[in-house]
Amino acid sequence: MEPFSSFRNAFSALALTVFAANSTLAQHNADTCSKLTVTAQLRPRAELRHGTFRPLATNEKTAFLISQRSRVTLNYQYRDILSLQLSPQNVSIWGQEALTQGAGANNGLAFFEAWAKLRISPSALLQIGRQVISLDDERFFGALDWAQGGRAHDAVSFQLQKNRLELRAHAAFNQNYAALYGNNLSNASGSLFSPKDAAPYKWMQNIWLKLNLDKQNSFSFLVNNLGFQHAKSNADDSAKTYFTQTIGANYFHSGSEWKYSVSAYYQAGKDPQGMKTNAYLAAASLERMLNTQWSLTLGGDLLSGNHADGTLQKENHAFVPYFGTNHKFYGSMDYYYSGSAHKNAGLGDAYLKACYKPDARWMLALTAHQFVSPVSLKEGAGKLSANLGQEFDLDLNYNIHPFVNLVGGYSVYIVTPSVNFLKAVSSSNPLQHWVWCTLNINPGIFKLKFCQSFLTKT
Repeated sequence: MEPFSSFRNAFSALALTVFAANSTLAQHNADTCSKLTVTAQLRPRAELRHGTFRPLATNEKTAFLISQRSRVTLNYQYRDILSLQLSPQNVSIWGQEALTQGAGANNGLAFFEAWAKLRISPSALLQIGRQVISLDDERFFGALDWAQGGRAHDAVSFQLQKNRLELRAHAAFNQNYAALYGNNLSNASGSLFSPKDAAPYKWMQNIWLKLNLDKQNSFSFLVNNLGFQHAKSNADDSAKTYFTQTIGANYFHSGSEWKYSVSAYYQAGKDPQGMKTNAYLAAASLERMLNTQWSLTLGGDLLSGNHADGTLQKENHAFVPYFGTNHKFYGSMDYYYSGSAHKNAGLGDAYLKACYKPDARWMLALTAHQFVSPVSLKEGAGKLSANLGQEFDLDLNYNIHPFVNLVGGYSVYIVTPSVNFLKAVSSSNPLQHWVWCTLNINPGIFKLKFCQSFLTKT
């Protein structure tokens, strides 16, 4: 099989659908036109890892790898009534696949997005299928575009926009027949769910409301309900479903000189293990444009957690930003809420960011983080410091062409014994490093417009 034969087959099928649908729709309106847009993305990323995700133990060696995202996005649009998008992609590590593919080889091809969007009124849309859910600053719902695979949900969404008001409602119900029923889709009984190699939740309902006060100020509110179930077999009658509720509020101001935001979230209900939950997140940031090239940002986050001192927990106080783009907030080296767990201890993060942008092609940013534990830490009989160390992230962005972008960075984490304890590392060097470089090639392949007059003449 050719490496991109699946892309070609998907495109051919969509093109036939476009022509067939356009012929039918055009009968009702001679002036009707449809559009088909095809874009591609090739994104190789090289990484030198000496302490990414967690401190590298003293007996471990530095890792170097190149990963790659290969994605094609096909978007069909009929006026403002119907949109259809398919995004097949492949995420791979260089050298992980054999140089010669045999029959039935698994090349990891999957769909990042596969959705249809239908306008049901002048101000309302219905979207169904595998789709990105990105809300506000992506603190709780994010596209996670940093990850090579990205993040998308199998869901139905209702979207309303009228005057200054925006509303989005999402709903999902997931099953995992591969893990529990031998991938037998004709199985007549059972509705159990296992998150193994699947979505993390069984149920999801979400309502998000945004009020734009003016061009610079906005409020948003979120109410989310997640249902978790972890069945170990197709006969696991003891597998209960536990529901976690999250409510949140955000205020954003975006002016020419000052930008600031305040966010607050609260989690209740029960965690995936069935323990009563009482947790919170609070965050604030303030950005000042010093001139046309320089800006400074000062901010802080506080996420509640559970004591890591051997105390028996009767209630869960660990806030979980389940679908947030946490790489954006809690350090580029992903020690918290992105990589391995840190004993549900919560996090305090104070940061200062300086950004230099001399023109539209260049951007250089340096961010300093001071991490602290909001709960008591204890290893054996000794109490540990709340200091979780410092991280410094240097990021570079250079636009080579309108469709070619070079991004890279260098990060350093100064670890403490408390960090090693939370990340379950016996001992490590005090300095941990990470170097990375990404070349993002994202051209538009072509755009086609199909009209009734064109179809009639041909």
